[in-house]
Amino acid sequence: MINRREMQEVASRFKEPTLLILGSHSALDAWQGARNYGLKALIYTTKDRARIYLQNAMAGSSEEEVEDLPELVRRDVIVVEDPADAKKKKGWRSCIVIFDHYSDVVKYVDDLLELQCLQIPNRAFSVYVGGDEKCSVIEDKFAVPIVGSRRLLKIENRGEIEKDYYWFAEKAGIPYPKAFKFKVVKTGIKFEERIEQPLILKAEFAHRKFERGFIFAANSDDLEEKVRKEVEAGHLDEEGLQYARVEEYVPGPHANFNFFYSPINAKESWGDVEQWYSKLYSITIEEARSYLANELLSIDERRETTHDGVIRLPADVQLKIDWTKTPYPLSFEVTFHGDLSIRESLLKDVHLVANAFLKATQLYEPPGIIGAWCLQTIVTWTKVPKVKVYEGVKLGLYDVPEAAETYMHVPYTQDVALRHGGGANVHLGVGGKYAVARYKRRMSVGDRIALEVRRACKKNLLPEIVT
Repeated sequence: MINRREMQEVASRFKEPTLLILGSHSALDAWQGARNYGLKALIYTTKDRARIYLQNAMAGSSEEEVEDLPELVRRDVIVVEDPADAKKKKGWRSCIVIFDHYSDVVKYVDDLLELQCLQIPNRAFSVYVGGDEKCSVIEDKFAVPIVGSRRLLKIENRGEIEKDYYWFAEKAGIPYPKAFKFKVVKTGIKFEERIEQPLILKAEFAHRKFERGFIFAANSDDLEEKVRKEVEAGHLDEEGLQYARVEEYVPGPHANFNFFYSPINAKESWGDVEQWYSKLYSITIEEARSYLANELLSIDERRETTHDGVIRLPADVQLKIDWTKTPYPLSFEVTFHGDLSIRESLLKDVHLVANAFLKATQLYEPPGIIGAWCLQTIVTWTKVPKVKVYEGVKLGLYDVPEAAETYMHVPYTQDVALRHGGGANVHLGVGGKYAVARYKRRMSVGDRIALEVRRACKKNLLPEIVT
């Protein structure tokens, strides 16, 4: 296993780091951040996806106004097939490396270190370079410093490892959807007892192992029948169902909260703000600083393939269609992202949950979260859950009659991404509203990553933000 101290020692020797970005997922946002903050960027991609980065090449210095785009791209951007070739060329600000496979990047660790690369993790990095459900290649072989937590990338592989994000959510004492046990049988799945409430099954597609399918059902009988049909149609298989999860359907809007945790800011003094944060919530100054360093940058929502089209149909039409017999099977693959803001009074609950999850990672997988991460939630309306995060907490509800049952908006955690979030490109070029408001300038997740690297270099603290 790659030791964090080893990576910190490597990073301590970097004078002009290059952001290493896997070309997929949220790479454009990360590339933009590097350009905006005067850092070099090396984007590695494949022949099939190179079109994205060739056609959206970013050029110009951080202070330069872009007018003649072809001239700046010609000056600033190089394209190679071997990272060693980038060392031979001078004056470039961005380098696009075209591999046959994303996983080829591991072959060039020595060249990447000579280029002073820092890997910016995204989901595609975990999936395509990780090697398996434990991200073993990243943890054991990819000896390049990562701006983030190397050992927390695998927790997204829910059901495939013991300490997935549900495990951390349990330790954090935050609300998340209740799961139900079932057996995998030849025709699909079977529950031991009938469940009379809406359910959702999350499982890998048979035809695309990197994507997860979702099936909604009114109860357990309904779900068993729907899974049977999907197995017959070839959309689900026994292997995918072994790692599937069935959980209660929690009604409410989906929201992805993009955070950035700064280990540097967690060691700084915040003046009166940290003093009162500590006093009001009975925590130490160190805890107060840690929570203040957990910055909310933006919020986005997902738009999902055929599902978004189906819900536009009148209900009577939906009920008459057997989607397994059409060319368009029901799919919840993410297609678009949209920008969101949240009712201001609900921010207290989001911060409460996010800080609890942050603390759990620090306790059970130190150093815990570093850099960009995303808390993916469903915000519902229900009784206050009996979970640790709400124990002894004043809820700030001023309209609840005495002795009445307390209902409130509750963010249920349905997913956690301990890296650059997939919805970050929605704030490309404009920034996330919460970050922009605080920093008084455009600030997307990619910008915030680059800013942290730049600040760390100036303060000689680069080892603090890598693993």
